[in-house]
Amino acid sequence: MSWYLEAGNDSDIVLSSRIRLARNLKGIPFPNRMNDENRKKVLEQISDVMLKRPGNDLMRMDIASLPETDRRALIEKHLISEELAKGQEGQSVFISKDENVSVMVNEEDHLRIQVMAPGFALENTYKQAEELAIYLEKALPIAFSEKYGFLTAYPSNTGTGLRASVMVHLPVVTSIGKMSNLIDSLSKAGYTVRGVYGEKSKPAGNIYQISNTITLGISESKTLSNFAKMINEVIALERKLRKDYYEKNKDRLEDKVYRSLGELTYARMLPAGEAMNRLSDLRLGVACGFMKDVDERQLMLLLNTIGDASVQKRCGDVLLPKDIDIKRAELVREVLLKKEEKKNENE
Repeated sequence: MSWYLEAGNDSDIVLSSRIRLARNLKGIPFPNRMNDENRKKVLEQISDVMLKRPGNDLMRMDIASLPETDRRALIEKHLISEELAKGQEGQSVFISKDENVSVMVNEEDHLRIQVMAPGFALENTYKQAEELAIYLEKALPIAFSEKYGFLTAYPSNTGTGLRASVMVHLPVVTSIGKMSNLIDSLSKAGYTVRGVYGEKSKPAGNIYQISNTITLGISESKTLSNFAKMINEVIALERKLRKDYYEKNKDRLEDKVYRSLGELTYARMLPAGEAMNRLSDLRLGVACGFMKDVDERQLMLLLNTIGDASVQKRCGDVLLPKDIDIKRAELVREVLLKKEEKKNENE
């Protein structure tokens, strides 16, 4: 089962948690200064170590050999970045069976270890990433400075090399116009807010990615502690606003949510942005307790499978934009109607 279909803590607000650790090999140029020969050498060195890892369940995928649709689908699942998707010779990724772990090779750094988990789960996610990092650090000549910590291609990652992030659903903060103030406050505190797919991407379906920006001069434990405290404040804010909004706008909110359910259930064409916004409404209805026709598992499945590339890959054919919208609508109906079919069978 894919990791994002499991239940997670505070999942009414936090869709997922991610830990990313950046590492580089000593004596080899950073990826932005490497040639094909350097990249292939680094890849084979890392690959050899990964294959010898006890109980290794990570599958290697060489990006250059993947079709463009497959690369885009991996981005939509947050398994690789736009940088790695360029697919230069020697760029690769190791992915676990349930897709919660990915190790990118020759992205901005030689190694980007990434672990994802459902809901708010920073500590356990970090432990899993740390275990893999320690194994690689013992087996490979990792670039490390006693003064600065782990050396990285960009100074913003030097030190711990740790990026903690969470994907949060903030429909009410957004709808009442408080998102700009929240972003400003988070920025001043040393955090950044991005869209669903990270840097340069725009928010979709009222979903935002929040991550730390400071990695130098602070320990991993302090980073995680500060980050958790800040996210708990964001969670508390959205929950309070949801409660107040629902109490004051009960009929209007329920009407909006059930209209979105009707559109998703019966639409024959669904653009990606529209689908994300309607799914956002359903998530809010589930969180407020009145939407019983769908559950979080269905919504998480859809959020992770309705991207253009994911829809195209699922169909196995090259589709025109209009046809992608048609197939996306079919997928949404299939997922949403399954629960209703099971309900009818049990009656």
